[in-house]
Amino acid sequence: MLVDLLTLKTADGVSLDGVLRLPEVETDLTLPVDVVIMHHGVGGNFYRDSFQDLIATKLLERGCAVLRVNNRGHDLAYNAPPPHRRIGAAFENVDECRQDWKTWIDYAEHRGFSNICVWGHSLGAVKNIYYLATENDPRIARAIATSPPRFSYSAYIAHADGHLFAASAKEGQALIDAGRPDAIFAIEIPTSAIMTPKTFFDKYGPEERYDILKLLPQIINVAKTPLLVTIGSLEGRPKNPDRFAFQGLGDKVSALAKGNLTYRLVESADHSYTGVTDKLWQAIEGWLGEL
Repeated sequence: MLVDLLTLKTADGVSLDGVLRLPEVETDLTLPVDVVIMHHGVGGNFYRDSFQDLIATKLLERGCAVLRVNNRGHDLAYNAPPPHRRIGAAFENVDECRQDWKTWIDYAEHRGFSNICVWGHSLGAVKNIYYLATENDPRIARAIATSPPRFSYSAYIAHADGHLFAASAKEGQALIDAGRPDAIFAIEIPTSAIMTPKTFFDKYGPEERYDILKLLPQIINVAKTPLLVTIGSLEGRPKNPDRFAFQGLGDKVSALAKGNLTYRLVESADHSYTGVTDKLWQAIEGWLGEL
């Protein structure tokens, strides 16, 4: 197995690491894409063990190269050159992911890949959708968004337990009012995490710029990129911690699905697709076959 360890620099000066795995030279390509760029979720990284390992193996067996990569939201926090200073999951601005996606797509294009698929999980899936909706990059032949949470201030507030989210928003706003937008504070809703108030309101604030239900119609009507969205059947159950971001989301995405947007519910799957990665792969392989 040929492996290239990579370090690339984005246009705004952030260094990102990744690994390119190429299929065996005698393996024929049997998929409509020749490389899949795989992005992690919040605080993840390209080398952490996850269900993406099995998917990568399946892709390689079918003659498709795999780029497992970091975006600037990897790990909790790290130092980057000015003007960024501290970045990582606790400090990131989601909009800046566009620089990361472009950098890795540029690299894939430079390596000669012509049918590029970009795939993200969790926050990486939200970023994937955001990039497609805002950049309309014609180099992307296919895209996959696995379990993208919905970031919606209004939906969180209107939730039956909306007071829990409101308490986090109030705490974050108090820190901003005190002149401490980069202080770290802990939240439990809509996910258990630590982050700055600046990052909290970028993700979950009233502007709702990353609400996938608002972004998906742009991909359908403008970008036209074939996109597969998957959600696990165990996500968003009433007592689950992820209920704010996923409760009822599958039905809403399914209602939008038409044309280039395909939705698949993966039965018995939690957010990490524990024990059912084969079902996720079947959904992905089937969708690629349909195309």
